[in-house]
Amino acid sequence: MSEYQYYEFAALDGPISDEGLHYAENCSSRADVSRVHWRNVYDYGDFHGSVDRMLQHYDAHFYIANWGTAQFAVALPQGILDPKAVEPYLRGHRPYENTLSISDKDNRTIVWWETTEEGGWGWIEGEGILSQLIGIREELMRGDYRALYLGWLADFRPDEWRKSRDHTLLMPSVPSGLDRLTPALHTLLEYFPVDPDALSVAVEYTRDLRAGRIPISDALAMLSFSEMKSFLTRVADGDGMRVMSELNRLTYRKDGNEVKKAVTCVAFAEKAIKAREVRMEKEVKAAEAKRKRAAAKRKRHLKEVFERADVIWTDFTPLMEEKKPSTYKIVAKQLKELKEAYDQAGKDDDFQTRLTEFRDLYSRRSAMMRLITEL
Repeated sequence: MSEYQYYEFAALDGPISDEGLHYAENCSSRADVSRVHWRNVYDYGDFHGSVDRMLQHYDAHFYIANWGTAQFAVALPQGILDPKAVEPYLRGHRPYENTLSISDKDNRTIVWWETTEEGGWGWIEGEGILSQLIGIREELMRGDYRALYLGWLADFRPDEWRKSRDHTLLMPSVPSGLDRLTPALHTLLEYFPVDPDALSVAVEYTRDLRAGRIPISDALAMLSFSEMKSFLTRVADGDGMRVMSELNRLTYRKDGNEVKKAVTCVAFAEKAIKAREVRMEKEVKAAEAKRKRAAAKRKRHLKEVFERADVIWTDFTPLMEEKKPSTYKIVAKQLKELKEAYDQAGKDDDFQTRLTEFRDLYSRRSAMMRLITEL
């Protein structure tokens, strides 16, 4: 399998600096580079820069390789994310394969998702994926942490927790809206998949939560004059990104936006396993019902074929006179179907009699005879 690697960076808060552009241009001689994006495909060779340093200048990054690795990162102004709210979604020192990680560097917070798909991705193209994912950055900036929860859930293995002796560790709060994922979150799940049954259980936990946001005008109306003045002063001083984030957070309800009930990982795993069993049972029943419908449909079709058998046998004559391999294949296919129809009707002897007559008539058509040797 040939090698494929795709790197892309995007600037979302404005064009990067001269210093950043100079560094970006020196990372590759073939990349498509500008002050707002950097992208390149590697069929051979590798990226010669530092992703961490690129994220000092650009605000989002996506990488994918056909051997199974995918990476997505967004850089936020430091202080945008609430450390206390974010901490439960991180695995800390525990021995997990961490899909989600967060670090602070150079006054920026880097949120990073990474996974390796066992067996590789097969045929992939990285172009256009980052544009589908960058909406997550805006969601995080307004306090929507569903992407962080999905990153935590990507490492959750229900069967492993079923055997766990740790019955005290709590899962993080489940954010609302898991049943109404944005297009960006759907794309995140495509490249950083989670256990579908665990996700379905998480959705059930939030089923009764109040949903939606209040209008920004209503949120602004709740601000005092001094608060409004402070926000405007900060915007004028160049702190507009943090102001935007804080104002967006005000549009989210302070209550009812996440599950507050303490749920242990073990209890959550048990529910996920039960959900899997129920789902698999439904799938088995659905598959059996589908099989029965297909069998009944096939039975009706073969009955119609048997009723038209004399016409079909007669129609073979002009087809055989064409003396074409493609036509022979059509006739052979119809003969096989006729055999099934006669068998279903309990008239196999009649079919063999007609087939013997057919073989005698066209015995010199060796190509045709080879196609029906097993009838």
